[in-house]
Amino acid sequence: MIYNQDFIWLHFPKCAGTKVADIFRKYFSKTEGLIQDPVGAKADPTIAWHDAVSDRRARDPGFDPGEKTIVISFRRLLPWLISRYSFEVQRSPYLDHNPELLLEGKFFEANGRQSHADHYIRKYLPEPVLKSGRVQFIRTEYFESDFKNVFGAYLDISKIPDKQYTIKVNTSKNYLPPDSMFFLQRQKHTIYDNCPLWRAVEEMAYGQVEDFLC
Repeated sequence: MIYNQDFIWLHFPKCAGTKVADIFRKYFSKTEGLIQDPVGAKADPTIAWHDAVSDRRARDPGFDPGEKTIVISFRRLLPWLISRYSFEVQRSPYLDHNPELLLEGKFFEANGRQSHADHYIRKYLPEPVLKSGRVQFIRTEYFESDFKNVFGAYLDISKIPDKQYTIKVNTSKNYLPPDSMFFLQRQKHTIYDNCPLWRAVEEMAYGQVEDFLC
């Protein structure tokens, strides 16, 4: 999480969030009034940098989101599921990571719990936040333009060289079998049907999903 008096940026997993954190640490670490969580298990074993607003309020009862704009990193559903699946396969190879679960928007996490894409929507973008009208997205597919458009309203981003936006950070090897990739690509409608909350948020960020699927 990164925040000041104007905005709260949420580090939604597997959406180029580490890249955002790196840019802020490199160019805005001394900015007055800007709070940046340390990233990395060594720096913070509690993994607070992945807090949602509700997590932070539970952790710190004095934390007040007030009327701040919620800025959140985000990406389209299928690439996110593939990235999440690959990340989990890499960190917990002892689990039975069945790629067919992705058709339902499901995957296993390292603790053995089966999770779902919509769980992350509920966590980071609960209904009151979505209805507030104070949500802005940093879309992974449009990282540079979205970063500049959103954070340019709050910070002097002229100090960031354009090449910084193209650096790849914390990327995971794709562990999805090629035949599963082909199958999932052909079943996008089913995947979106099984992830209605994600679909609704994706339409807020990108426009009608149906136009993307055609």
